[in-house]
Amino acid sequence: MSLRTGRRRAAVRSGRGPADPAQRAAAAPEALAAAPPRAGWLISAPDGRLTAYAPARTGGVIRWTETPEGRDGWTAAEFLLPDDRMLPYLSVAHGSTGFVDLFGLRRKGDSPQAPVEIVYASQYQTGRPMTGWHTIGNPHAKDAEQAAAIGAPVAVVDGSDALHVFVRNAFGGVSTRRRDPAGVWGKWTAMPCKRVREGLSAVVTRSGRIELFMPADKGVYVWRQEAPGGPLDRAPNLVFIARADTAGGTESYEGRITHYWRDEESGEVVAYRLPAAGAPDAPPAPLGGHSGRGPLALTRCLVDGYDCTVLAQREETGTLALTAYPTELESAGAWWADTREPCEGTPALTLDRNGRLVVAVIGRDGRMNVTRQRTDQQGMALEGWLRL
Repeated sequence: MSLRTGRRRAAVRSGRGPADPAQRAAAAPEALAAAPPRAGWLISAPDGRLTAYAPARTGGVIRWTETPEGRDGWTAAEFLLPDDRMLPYLSVAHGSTGFVDLFGLRRKGDSPQAPVEIVYASQYQTGRPMTGWHTIGNPHAKDAEQAAAIGAPVAVVDGSDALHVFVRNAFGGVSTRRRDPAGVWGKWTAMPCKRVREGLSAVVTRSGRIELFMPADKGVYVWRQEAPGGPLDRAPNLVFIARADTAGGTESYEGRITHYWRDEESGEVVAYRLPAAGAPDAPPAPLGGHSGRGPLALTRCLVDGYDCTVLAQREETGTLALTAYPTELESAGAWWADTREPCEGTPALTLDRNGRLVVAVIGRDGRMNVTRQRTDQQGMALEGWLRL
């Protein structure tokens, strides 16, 4: 992969014109983002505009919204839903309708040992105000000690417009709760599994089917929907050991998910696909990336006309690294390029309205920096970074 980037002076724009000192002041100090703990925080709306969501350092949400003209047009950072009891975590769920639900964790008291509750807020149109925080409780609502020991929730919307929340519970299993397309929440249900690690990964195919990847101490649990809106059925367990908080996945072919994680012993990034019925299994494919930490950001885009999978990670040094390889051709190898761009937490990848790769990171100053793929050069060339 040929990776070339530069730097550009920040050009934050809104519908009212270019950024001015008053707008810049609005971004400090409360509108500073914490390090995103997981990927998927940069999304594309049905109208083609991009929106980024990050947990606020002071509790709440920081939002950046692309303006209708796109490219370098972004609103100034918005500080939304302030609540100093919120933990610095967000899971972003969105479906084909364009509605967005943000899920987080909120303490029910001032003590670090206080029980937590899972809360969510909804956005019904790009750039518009959000609802307040609503609680869906905790799978251990009747036991304060257990309610303080749950993991971080992961939320996704399937093809029937049903929303699913998954969370590691206090017993080392996984609990789930579902909101039907009419907006009615069901009860918490425990899934039969044990010694599950933090960092669940849930991927939705273009057809709307969920595939859930649960790293555990002695292997991996995989649960799948056969059809959108249907129940999740358990697939055979995987014998591979994934490091906690490193799993992710993306649809690499119609209806087929490629899962990625860091190997428990080596820390290397590996890729794996469940075998088709009757096909032999294959071991995870190594993709390097030993120097990275945490989960990966993943997407597919065209590079020189070829369908490629792009991976992004935070290096141990605190900078962003990228690689790209022909989709499902892991044997071609992956060569990681360190961009030297500061990156706090997990980076984000998506495609813009023109199908170009967009890369976003949170800098050490708590602001978002973004760049896009250049299509006028060969290889994976990127524009200069736009500082928002």
